[in-house]
Amino acid sequence: MFNKIGALFLIKPEKLTQEEISFYKEFGFKNFIFFKEHFENDFKFFISNFKEKLKTLLLAVDQEGGRVCRIEGNFLSPLEIAKKYEKEGEKSVKEWSKKIVLTLKNYQLNLNLAPCVDLADESAEVFLRGRTFGKNKNLVEKLAYLFIEEHKKEKIFSCLKHFPGLKDVKIDPHQKLPFKENLDKENLDVFFSLLEKTDVSFIMTTHIVIKEIDVKPVTFSEKIISLLRKNFNYKGIILTDDLSMGALDFWEPQERIILSLASGHNLIIYSEKWYNLIFILEDIKGEIEKSLVLREKIKKSFSALEKILGQSL
Repeated sequence: MFNKIGALFLIKPEKLTQEEISFYKEFGFKNFIFFKEHFENDFKFFISNFKEKLKTLLLAVDQEGGRVCRIEGNFLSPLEIAKKYEKEGEKSVKEWSKKIVLTLKNYQLNLNLAPCVDLADESAEVFLRGRTFGKNKNLVEKLAYLFIEEHKKEKIFSCLKHFPGLKDVKIDPHQKLPFKENLDKENLDVFFSLLEKTDVSFIMTTHIVIKEIDVKPVTFSEKIISLLRKNFNYKGIILTDDLSMGALDFWEPQERIILSLASGHNLIIYSEKWYNLIFILEDIKGEIEKSLVLREKIKKSFSALEKILGQSL
C-alpha cells in the first residue's frame, strides 16, 4: 500500500531531474498541480516529456478567471462575468467558460480547480474578492452550473470550492486559520443544489474551524466529511486545499497529512518542494502501517479515485 501513497497527493513538479522522477515512481505519484512559473517556458514540451516519463492521471491548474489564472490570457473574473451575464445572458458565460476550458485542453490538462462557489461580492476580503459569481446564491448556482457543463463537454474535470463555504470570512486561510460559529446554510445550499443538478467529481474543502461542528479545522474534520458524504450523498473525490497554507502552521507537515487522510479526504494538495516529502513520508510510514483505521481510509480513497478516473492506481 505505502508504495503507491503518492497517488493520494496533488503535488507541484519542478525540473524533472532523474532523482525527482525516481521519487515519483517509487511512491506512485501520478497527480500534479501547475503554477504560473510552469507556463513561463515551453510548457507543451515540458508536459509531453512529463507524461512520457510518468503514467500521470490528474494534471491540475487553478484557472478561475481574473487574477487567479495560472495560464496568462484575457480572462474576465467570475464576478465580472456575472455582471456581464446580467446584460448579455447565458451566451456570454458559456463563451467565457469555453475559452477557459479550451486553454486547459490546449496544454493537455484535465482538472480545473474551479469554480469558487463561496458567496462573496466586491465587499469581500481581498483573498476572495472577484473570485466568485457574487452573493446571490441563485445566480452563483446558475453560473457555476454553466461553467461546469462547459468543462464536461470537453471531458475536463472541474472542482467545487471551498466547502463548506467562505461567505463573510474575514481572515485569509493562506495566512491564518479562520473561525466561524456556525455553518452558513445559504452557502451550503449552493453546494447541495449543484450536486443535485450536475455530476461533480471533485470538491475542495477549506481551512476553517466551524465551531458548531468541530474544534478541528475542516481539513481534519471527519464530521464535516461525514456531512458531505451522508447529508449530501456525495460520491466523488474530496480534496484538501493546499496543506502548506499558513492556516495550518500550528501542525507539522506530517500531522497535516495524517489528519487529512484520517478525516476521509481522498486527495491532498501539497505545493512545497517535492524533496521535502521524502522525509515526511519516511516519518509517517510507520503510523500508517500500524493503524488499521488509517489503512482502511486510504483503501477507500484509492477505490474512489479509481472509480472516478477509470484507471487502476
